[in-house]
Amino acid sequence: MSSSQSWWEAPATPPPEEGKAPNLDYARLDPETVSEDAEELLTRRVHLLGVGAIGTLVAHSLMVLPNPPPITLLLHQAVKYDDFKAGSRIVRLVNKNTDINDEQTGYDVDLMQGDTGRPFWRHYPHRLPKSEGGGRKNPLNEAEKMESGEVFIYTLIVTVKGPSTVAALRAVRHRIDQRTTILLMQNGMGQIDELNTEVFTDPNTRPTYMLGVISHGCYMQGPFAVVHAGFGTVALGIYRDKDKYPLPPKGNEMNTSTLSDADRKVMFPTDKDLYSNLSSRYLLRTLTRSPVLACAAYPYLDLFQLQLEKLVSNCLLNPLTALLDMQNGAMLDNPHLRRVQRLLIAEISLVIRGLPELQGIPNARMRFSPARLETLFQGIANKTAKNSSSMREDVRKLVKTEIDYINGYIVDRGEEQGIKCVLNYMVKHLVKARTFHDTLSLRPSLPNDDDSEPARAFRPYGAVSLNTERQGDAVVLEDRGKPAA
Repeated sequence: MSSSQSWWEAPATPPPEEGKAPNLDYARLDPETVSEDAEELLTRRVHLLGVGAIGTLVAHSLMVLPNPPPITLLLHQAVKYDDFKAGSRIVRLVNKNTDINDEQTGYDVDLMQGDTGRPFWRHYPHRLPKSEGGGRKNPLNEAEKMESGEVFIYTLIVTVKGPSTVAALRAVRHRIDQRTTILLMQNGMGQIDELNTEVFTDPNTRPTYMLGVISHGCYMQGPFAVVHAGFGTVALGIYRDKDKYPLPPKGNEMNTSTLSDADRKVMFPTDKDLYSNLSSRYLLRTLTRSPVLACAAYPYLDLFQLQLEKLVSNCLLNPLTALLDMQNGAMLDNPHLRRVQRLLIAEISLVIRGLPELQGIPNARMRFSPARLETLFQGIANKTAKNSSSMREDVRKLVKTEIDYINGYIVDRGEEQGIKCVLNYMVKHLVKARTFHDTLSLRPSLPNDDDSEPARAFRPYGAVSLNTERQGDAVVLEDRGKPAA
């Protein structure tokens, strides 16, 4: 392991003299280690939204830390809280290899009451047994308490599925401001763009976003019980908010030496600039303490490329295994599927290599070439050959999939560049048709899934237009001439 230090790590220097506060930039973030001129750490409390497999794994992994932070689980449904109490407020982690069942307690709960339009979150603290005094294990700081009686959210880890992100965060919007850091640990990409459009519309009061790319394998065994099936890592990094830090204009005509310090900081921010929010640095240091999660911090562009690599495999594994109802390993030895995979990879590669975020990055075109992406996909399919993809399980359970944030993300980013991703567009709607057909046969009154999507024209070829305006139950196709070459 390299001995070089990053700016967020504490240097190997003697502790400060008694009575003298250390420099906040390098000290471990505790309420007591804040200099007089520095921003004060509001609270060590970490809120967690989403108690699926990943959320339960994270909740357990943080609680086993030495001197763990107070952890509050955000639950939208009373039945979830009933399950939590029925299980003695315990979160369980089962190691699949050793069958060790580790139980952790001490979690607080915020339960949503009322509708999502005007929600109120009632705080239910974990209380110590009478033998230990019977009081609250994690008493609230005065700075955490809001006038409404709710608890302010300083750091939030979100692990809900992509389609639920906007609704889930809209319900806690009033408990968040620019001091907050939100870490998204989810499949797919594009959720932040939706949040900025529909929830956190004001850049001045918008929270800081962090991203987590997970390679752990886990699945739920029961309520608040997760099986850790495969050890992996978590790549963490800050998200570059383009409203605050817009990308520099294309081309090489810009002379960076003529930029003012303010313009240079906006167009070419350093990682230290992106981590200017104190809650971001605290959350990063807290997560990197966990040996189970094995978190590592990456610069934004490195993390963005890791996200794209994971997205490519998801664009193939998830929809194809869901449509054909097969395990991941069945994708490897089928020559007919290999042709489909290569067509999808070629289209995805074209979109990724044209992304403005990757312009000027050395070797990006080689990294996302079709040949390398195919090799990467085959390696992941082989490693997870006995697994069933999350999208396949969603289709089986008749729940909404994350296809809009996987293949749908490629379609959207392609349209920004004038690339019509007809293959990914078709795959996206085949998956939607699968769940729509199955649920429609069970519940005829189910509303159209696309009603929540903005109506827009998708033109697969330059001269052919698909008009999304409905006439009754039909979609009108307008043939406007010969397809472009």
